Amino acid sequence: MTAPTASLLFSPIKVGDMNLKHRIAMGPMTRSRSPGEVANDLNALHYAQRATDGGLLVTEGTTASVTGKGYEHVPGILTEEQARGWKKSTDAVHAKGGYIYAQLWHVGRASKAGLQPDNKPPVSASDLPTKGKDVPRPLTVEEIKFIVSEYRQSARMSKLAGFDGVEIHAAHGYLIDQFLESSSNKRTDEYGGSIENRARFLFEVVDACLAELPASKVAIRLSPWMDGQDCSDEDPESLFTYVIKGLVQRKLSYIQLTEPVWGGWRPGPKHSESKLNVFLPLFKNTSTKVMLTGGYTLPSAEQALAEKRCDLVGFARPFITNPDFVERLRNGWELTPYADFKQFYGGGAEQYTDWPTYEEQKKQLKEQPGAGVSHL
Repeated sequence: MTAPTASLLFSPIKVGDMNLKHRIAMGPMTRSRSPGEVANDLNALHYAQRATDGGLLVTEGTTASVTGKGYEHVPGILTEEQARGWKKSTDAVHAKGGYIYAQLWHVGRASKAGLQPDNKPPVSASDLPTKGKDVPRPLTVEEIKFIVSEYRQSARMSKLAGFDGVEIHAAHGYLIDQFLESSSNKRTDEYGGSIENRARFLFEVVDACLAELPASKVAIRLSPWMDGQDCSDEDPESLFTYVIKGLVQRKLSYIQLTEPVWGGWRPGPKHSESKLNVFLPLFKNTSTKVMLTGGYTLPSAEQALAEKRCDLVGFARPFITNPDFVERLRNGWELTPYADFKQFYGGGAEQYTDWPTYEEQKKQLKEQPGAGVSHL
């Protein structure tokens, strides 16, 4: 299948303030290449390589709180210095006619004491650890309010950095998800117990971002049924129905939903029979768009659009090894396979900005002594 037979995937759509020329988004991926927690020239090159005219990129998770860091060399977006670092990436993407959202991230209990201020335990909704991780300390109400203010500060810095919007990471077992899901939230105050209480932190974060940005520049990511990092809920359908209804009322730019069979690593039904389909009626008659992410291919993405299960499709891992991923799909060109993922995190340019485009690969083959007809 190529662009002529994937007419929906390569059709335009308005999402928030963006006039997208195709419906392929690059999903967020941690790459751990920002020493000092400041985005740099190498990051800018990475995003520029993957930018397309009228296409959307979502950054790696960028830390939105002093207690939010979960990994070394992950960029932040709390300070003016960090915003200026990101400006290099946004300028580079805009120079190619692309759009870029910053993903605002707090990992919560997925962190460890060595990454926390004063080596304190990581924070969470309750004192329940993720398997193999440090036991977290429950946030006080005062601390929760402070983290909400940090999200607002991060949204403010996103404007200085030149981002087209922000995506709040409320999925995959990180802090906001830890408050949402019943297995990780055993609080007895206004942030625990009922669905309304467990969702309170999420909506406070969303509203804090909306105090700095219009709804057309604010998005969010959710992951019902994914059970990431030991976060699960006793009634996911009721929980996320309540959450999505509240988000749609706020007229956000888009809501990104991670498929429960994320990347094909988890067993489950095919995409067309996804559990996420139960939420589709909630998006009728709203400006908020739906992005689906997790193990999609060109045919399954085109099918999802044809069946009106989404408006955009996010791809992540293929962008690592194919900086021209969109053009490869458009033209039916062979993809460079995603191989040893252990080498994709941390380091420098190697396996980050040194992946060739299809045209560069073809040129390299032609220049090899005795090269015959290329298989590319």
